[in-house]
Amino acid sequence: MTLWRRTAVPAAGTLCALIVCGAAIVFGRADVALIGVALFASVAVATRRPTTTDSVEVTLTQTQEAEPAEHSPEQERSRPPVAGARGDAHRPAAPVRIEVKAPVEVELVLLRITTLGFEVQQFAVAPPAELHARVPLAHSGEQELLAVEQRAVSRSAAFVADAAPPTSLHVVVEPELTPIRFLPVPQRLRGLTGAHQSGRPGDGGEFRDIHPFVSGDRLRRVDWKATARLARRPGDLYVRRTNATSDVDVAIVFDDADEVGEAVAEWTLGDPTLTGTTSMDVARNAAWSLASAYLDAGDSVAFQVLSRAGGAVPRGSGGRQRERLKAAIARTAPHPRFLTRARTPLVAPGAMIVLLSTFLDGDAVRLAALWRAAGHRVLAVDTLPRPDAGALNRRQLLALRVVLGRRDERLLDLRAVGADVVAWHRSPAELAADLRSVSRPRRP
Repeated sequence: MTLWRRTAVPAAGTLCALIVCGAAIVFGRADVALIGVALFASVAVATRRPTTTDSVEVTLTQTQEAEPAEHSPEQERSRPPVAGARGDAHRPAAPVRIEVKAPVEVELVLLRITTLGFEVQQFAVAPPAELHARVPLAHSGEQELLAVEQRAVSRSAAFVADAAPPTSLHVVVEPELTPIRFLPVPQRLRGLTGAHQSGRPGDGGEFRDIHPFVSGDRLRRVDWKATARLARRPGDLYVRRTNATSDVDVAIVFDDADEVGEAVAEWTLGDPTLTGTTSMDVARNAAWSLASAYLDAGDSVAFQVLSRAGGAVPRGSGGRQRERLKAAIARTAPHPRFLTRARTPLVAPGAMIVLLSTFLDGDAVRLAALWRAAGHRVLAVDTLPRPDAGALNRRQLLALRVVLGRRDERLLDLRAVGADVVAWHRSPAELAADLRSVSRPRRP
C-alpha cells in the first residue's frame, strides 16, 4: 500500500501565483493577472491527492551476457551512466535488467541503486522503464548484486510516496578450480580399494617385492623366472607381490572467522570493490580445488565450517557429493566468532584433515595440535593473500608488522606439531611444487 506525502511544490506554486497577482495589481496589468489565476488553478488541480494505493513494481532479472555493440564516440559520450560500470574492463560482470512499472497517476519513479552493498547511484525514470546494469563480479561466494529502493512521484510533483522496501538480487558465484596433480595422503591408509598406494601388500598397486609362496597366495602370482633363479630345492615357489591401493577419508575444515583482502588499508572498511582478492576467495578456491581432486581420485570428502554446524556436508563420494560440496563451499560466508571459541569438528578416524585459515588467531593452531595428537595428518592451507601496504602510514605499518609477526609464529607452531603448511595464494608453479613436496611418502 502506497502512502502519499505532500511536497513543497504546491506551496511554492501558491507563492508564485500570489507574487504574480500582486505585481498585476501594482502595475495594473490584466494579462499578468490572468497568468496568476492560471497558476492558482494549476496548484488547485495539483493538490488533489492521488487515489491509487498500488505500489511501484520493480523487477530485477539477471540476463545473459550480450555481445557489445559498436558505438561512435558521440554515442559513447551521450550514453547514460550504468549502475556498476566502475571497475576494470577485464573483470567478469553480471548483466542485470531493471524493469519499473507503476500506476497511471505516477509520473516519475526515484530509484536508489546500491551495487555490491557499497556503491550507490540515483536515477529518476518515467514508468514504464527498463534499465540495464553490468555489475562486476570481483569475488566468489553468495553476494547481493543490486538492491533498489524506489519512491513514486505523482503528477506535477505535488505528492511523493514513502520509500518502499528495497528489492534485491542475490547471486552465487562459483569458486575457480585449480588443477591439482599431487595430493597428500595419510601415512596409513585404511581403505581396501582406491587410487592411492598403500603400504601393505595387496592387489592393484605397484611392485613391492619377490616373496616365497605362502598359504593364501594365488598361483597366478607365481613369478616363474624368479622361481628358477632363487629356488634352492624342489617345490620352492616365489610370488611377485604388489602394494594394495586404498582410498582416503578427507575432512576439509573451513575457518570462516574473518575476511581480509590484499589492500590492508581496506581491512576495516570491507568495500568489495577495493579490497582485491580476499582470504575467503582464496579459501573457496582451495577448498573446491582440493575437494574436486580428492573426489576424482575416488576418495570420500567431508566439509565443515568452524564457526557453526550449519553448512556441513557429511563425507561421501561421487557426482552428487561433488554438487553438494560445490554448493556448500560457494555459499560459505565470513562469520566472526567474537567471544565464542571455534568448535572442534568431528572427523573420521585416520582421516586426512585439510585446514583452511588465515591463522590471524590461535584457534586454528589449537585445533591442528589436537588433531595431530590424535594421529591425523593435517594439511594447513594458508589462505591470506599477499598484503598490499602501499596506503598505510607509519603507525599502521608497525601494526601490520606485529600482526604478521604473530601469524608467522603460529605457522612455526604448526610445523612444530607436525602439520604441513602450504600457502595457496601463489603462482601455479610454486603451488604445484609445494603440494608435490608434501605429497611425498614419509618414512615411518
